[in-house]
Amino acid sequence: GLFDSRGAEFLTARGFRGWSGTARQEFTIAADEATPGYLPGPIQPGTWHVVLGLYQLAPEGCDYRVVVTLEEQDAGCKMQDAGSKERGAKDGPRWYRGDLHAHTWHSDGSAPLGDLVAAARAQGLDFVAVTEHNTISHLPLLPAHTTPDLLLIPGVEITTYHGHANVWPIDDFVEFRCWSDEQMARVREAVRAREALFSINHPKDGGPPWEFGDLFEPDCIEVWCSPWIVSNYQALAVWDAQLRRGRRITAVGGSDKHQGPFTGTLGWYEVGNPCTWVYADALSVEAIIAGLRAGRVFISEGPAGPRLELAAEAERQRATMGDELCLPSGAHLRLRCRVQGGAGNLLRLVSAQGIREAPIPDDDFIHECWVVVSGDTYWRAEVIEPPEAPLDEEPAALMAKALSNPIYVKATP
Repeated sequence: GLFDSRGAEFLTARGFRGWSGTARQEFTIAADEATPGYLPGPIQPGTWHVVLGLYQLAPEGCDYRVVVTLEEQDAGCKMQDAGSKERGAKDGPRWYRGDLHAHTWHSDGSAPLGDLVAAARAQGLDFVAVTEHNTISHLPLLPAHTTPDLLLIPGVEITTYHGHANVWPIDDFVEFRCWSDEQMARVREAVRAREALFSINHPKDGGPPWEFGDLFEPDCIEVWCSPWIVSNYQALAVWDAQLRRGRRITAVGGSDKHQGPFTGTLGWYEVGNPCTWVYADALSVEAIIAGLRAGRVFISEGPAGPRLELAAEAERQRATMGDELCLPSGAHLRLRCRVQGGAGNLLRLVSAQGIREAPIPDDDFIHECWVVVSGDTYWRAEVIEPPEAPLDEEPAALMAKALSNPIYVKATP
């Protein structure tokens, strides 16, 4: 990575010019163009800082060599401004489907943004968050690719040697040089001060997992990353453990697709696998972020579903995913779940007080049941394949098709 003479201070770093990690061995920066992952602009006089991402070093250290070549160039045109205006459609309140985690060649994908956009259109997505590793060089390109039917959300994947986290939306550098719990906590608070969301990515084997302290009470957790079979049952368990502790964290999904050249033919794993559905007032960055913050979210294995909606009613109160119901102990709560496109699978209603199950006989299925409030809890829904082994004995046997966010229940005396 590279910081120019304007500064490389922790959190602020006005001189940030780009990052590529181990994806590149060399890069170029000029006034009007730069290697993907890096920012064009004036070559400022003064002291610049090169950052080398060396994951593991022998006790005796290592030799390294940095070669810097300077060449004169005529002044070029000004870099396009990313701006804050959106060209997304204002379609009104509805479910919007998209992907919150994707990469292009601005980090370690192998194709430009246009290929990611083409794949997203082929999948029928409404939005994609472009979350390059530690860099913001993609931001100026997003407005030109945002159209009335496809919104591109500016994001970044904070990528460290102890865990990854997505941030949406962004408009400037987000600190990633974190080695301690204290540093990461400062980054999280700086993100929230910008009114952005901090989402821990893929806390599971091979994710890599999250190794900073106690998850830091994030806004979101990526419980489904890439195809479900890739150890996502572990991330689901991490999130559920947080819910059982009384924390309220939105579950999201992300393909983590590292986009390659798109030929027009969709494969089994593309952007949108899994698909995150957000109920929002409009197709805009502000509305999608508001829906995520409110927990109006479910996740399915792809844009075709299954679709999963959970609602609850008691004491003349109604709630949907993300809502809280305050009810007296002993009150009767009616849960209502609708599954579309899930025939042959199993519906599970999960809470801190137990699990209820029902087979899904057809592709438009509504299940209702009553539960008694006996303490603070939550209820969430899963659509899973009929397990081949008891899940309490073999958690990896859980094969999810769709996951809802919870409805929270606060018991009053």
